[in-house]
Amino acid sequence: MLEYAIIGAGFGGIAMARALHAAGVANFRVFEKAAEVGGTWRENHYPGAACDVPSHLYSLADAPNPAWTRLFPQQPEIQAHLRLLGAELAARGQIEFQWQLSAASWDAQDQSWLLENAQGERCRARALVLALGGLHVPAYPEIPGLDSFSGDSFHSARWRHDLPLAGKRVAVIGTGASAIQFIPAIAPQVASLAVCQRSPAWLMPRTDVEFSPRLRRVFTRWPWLRKTLRGSIFTLLELLSSALIHRRSAFWARAMSRHHLRKQVPDPDLRARLTPDYPFGCKRVLISSDYYPALQLPQVELIDTPVTAIEPAGLVLADSRRVPVDVLIHGTGFRPLDVLSGLRIVGRDGRQLDVDWARRPQAHLGISPHGYPNLHFLLGPNTALGHNSVLYMIESQVRHILALRKAMQAQGARSAEATAAAQQRYLDRVDRGFGDSAWAGGCHSWYVDAAGQNIALWTGSCVGYRWLARKVRDGDYVFA
Repeated sequence: MLEYAIIGAGFGGIAMARALHAAGVANFRVFEKAAEVGGTWRENHYPGAACDVPSHLYSLADAPNPAWTRLFPQQPEIQAHLRLLGAELAARGQIEFQWQLSAASWDAQDQSWLLENAQGERCRARALVLALGGLHVPAYPEIPGLDSFSGDSFHSARWRHDLPLAGKRVAVIGTGASAIQFIPAIAPQVASLAVCQRSPAWLMPRTDVEFSPRLRRVFTRWPWLRKTLRGSIFTLLELLSSALIHRRSAFWARAMSRHHLRKQVPDPDLRARLTPDYPFGCKRVLISSDYYPALQLPQVELIDTPVTAIEPAGLVLADSRRVPVDVLIHGTGFRPLDVLSGLRIVGRDGRQLDVDWARRPQAHLGISPHGYPNLHFLLGPNTALGHNSVLYMIESQVRHILALRKAMQAQGARSAEATAAAQQRYLDRVDRGFGDSAWAGGCHSWYVDAAGQNIALWTGSCVGYRWLARKVRDGDYVFA
């Protein structure tokens, strides 16, 4: 029997595995559904794909990369870094590829999880860590006639690199975080590009720079300089959280965004169409310095009239205008909660996670759901961020899981289950912070479900979350 089974080999699964190895735990294994590591960065490889968190912060603290070539790393470089980290696990025989979890059930008598994959293979683990990620299950637009389109159609997370776009009439539905990266990359080569915008985003400038070979050598030789840069970036992003956590504090960020728009878009009509009508931060704040210029290329048209239907030859707009299209690209984001679709998790007394989470996903600290002993999530409910590096949150959660392991050892216990009271206290804390935040500004976003509940975000600072998760508090868990 394994002591820990870790599902997923993205940053979360790798961080958990590295921490266990550093703590002297050898009896664990990472199970990855694909043929290589990478998670989000394996799945999303569209042109222009890059991180919007600076590279030296978008790294695990115990696995720094002084050789980052840019301030904002691009997908191939991030994936190459993850492959290096994954190779260490593979060399120790601690990772198994093409093993997709389909069911997990808690065995109360044996105090362990029975795991089964899609091929019917089984194994047991004392504890189960789900590092499933949330940005890899595509969301498609609900537009009548979507399946009738006769041209080529794909989601940005399923990019067709075999399909040349040069000289084609292309339409993009969606203007979110992925779209604003691939639109500038493909706009110069297409015959025409229709960008279908439901609502404009708040954009901040992306001040990307290359790190020279000399500077990279300096970071390697003097790690304290790299750590200073990392700490400075973290502090600046934590300051940004004030504009999101306290809506009335967003005036300076809103002013920066509007200045960026005025500077890059001289046409007042286009500028008005690109100005959000909702509070700053209510939806994800995007970072780009080439999206606005791309929209002003002669072959690019911004369409903010709703798309009411899709027909074989293209799009039908609300004003009855038809837009002929050869290639249709969906830049419509992801369904974070659908990572559990096709996965059956049965906890104590036969309770099922999909049933317990039907009204609202919840877990103590976003890590440990009540009713599911020894089950832990990385980046679970209400631990995503709108302002800083999620890797910091992952590392805080990994630390808590290891602290819980020590507490179990001290109690001579084989299992630990979060109490209902601890879970509710965390949820109440999140909800109190949400009320005054920019995210509660009334707009439609993936942060909020149909009932208006915040199901995704931590509503405080990263430092505040780490302090909250720093130790196992009395009464938060039941040990057995």
